[in-house]
This record gives sequence, C-alpha cells and structure tokens, in this order.
Amino acid sequence: MKNSILLLLLIGAILLGGCSLLSDLKQTASQNMAIDKKLPKYKLNKENFKEISYEGKTYVIQESEVDPDELNEPIGKVSENITINEKNEILSKKELRKVEIVPNEEDEKRIHLNFGWVYSIKDVSPDKEVAVVINNKYHLAKIK
Repeated sequence: MKNSILLLLLIGAILLGGCSLLSDLKQTASQNMAIDKKLPKYKLNKENFKEISYEGKTYVIQESEVDPDELNEPIGKVSENITINEKNEILSKKELRKVEIVPNEEDEKRIHLNFGWVYSIKDVSPDKEVAVVINNKYHLAKIK
C-alpha cells in the first residue's frame, strides 16, 4: 500500500513537471517569435554564401565559432534555408526531390545551410564583428 501511494505521488510529480516544461517551452517559443518579428533582415549573398550584408556593410562569415557565452542580444536575422552542391550551386526543389534508385560514386554532395539570427558579440563593435547562426552554430563574421 505504501509503495502504491509513493508510486502515485511520483507519477503525479512527473506529470506536473512535464506540464510545467511544456508551458515553459510554449512561453520561450512565443518570446522568440516576438523577437524574430522585430529583427531587421540581413541579406545573404547568393553568389558567395560566406557573405551577409546590412545597411551597406558586408560581413564575411568565418569558419571559427563563437562561444554562446560571448554573445549579446540578437541584432538581426538572415532567415535563409538552402541546400547547395559541391560546386556551391543552390539546388532547386525539383533537384532536391530527385531520388536515385542506385546511387553511384559520382553523386553530388549536398550541403544544407540553415541561417538564423545575427548576434552582437560582447566587447566588440557590431561594425567590426558579429556572430551568425548557421546550422545551430554561432559563426564569427568580420566586416569586409
């Protein structure tokens, strides 16, 4: 009997914790959507995917990453989701839907790039460097 009561209490605590977690997730999503609506849009250079620009300034995206603890608030967004081949050509939706029954060794390699928010970096002027989210990683982007 004691074990049954403890089990019920434990299940109740887990359910309440789960509801709280869902509520927290919903609140975070709502806050992120509100922030996203206010952010200015940075433009991705479709000829060179390592460049973004905003208000006449062009930034070159580096391979190096920025630690999330070094970021300030988001200052913009790129909001591009593209897939390129090994020749850095954007693949069309028609090309992405193509399915090969027997793949060969000469298949093109596809790289998916999901660009997100642009952040200022602590103790660095956004006129010099920013951080750009690409595939959930914060990449350094330096002014050109």
